Amino acid sequence: MMLVKILGFGSSWWARFGRDPHDRYRYTRHAAYFNSAGVLCGSKVRRHWILPGLIRFNGVGDFNPQFPSRSVGNTFECTDLAFACGGNRLLFVRKAAPCVPPDFYLIAVSSDHCGPFNFHGSGWKSESVMPIAVSCLGDKQEAILLMKPRDCVRSSLGIWQLKVAIDVPHCASLELLEEQMPD
Repeated sequence: MMLVKILGFGSSWWARFGRDPHDRYRYTRHAAYFNSAGVLCGSKVRRHWILPGLIRFNGVGDFNPQFPSRSVGNTFECTDLAFACGGNRLLFVRKAAPCVPPDFYLIAVSSDHCGPFNFHGSGWKSESVMPIAVSCLGDKQEAILLMKPRDCVRSSLGIWQLKVAIDVPHCASLELLEEQMPD
């Protein structure tokens, strides 16, 4: 198990409900909720994966699918990142105690916010950054990443670093560390 603090989610959400139509917990305890990287296509968010993957919350966990943003800032106990069914998988099992330091931070980066990334090239991320999912369509990009403090990603705008506040325990954000010089 590892501890993951959620800083942001990808834009693609969906659910899978229990299969038994007579199960009274079909839409609650026996449901699963998924999140991944996606891009806006017209009025819909689509997964155009160049790296398939997802995160999962089960209905019995400490996650409210009606208000996913309430989980941002919380630390969860998670399984190790695994490759199964053709993509990366990360299961969020339960909330951890608030005072526990996380092993990783879950963050979503997009070309809208950070500028375009060269996901096919080398050097776009620190060695310890673990991409869960990456979606690309034209100039639209989004990636869900597991990062540690001081890890970096590189976009056309420059180098972005995950910084953890010293005075506020477990408060972290992605900040532009070094701007790219124009050609």
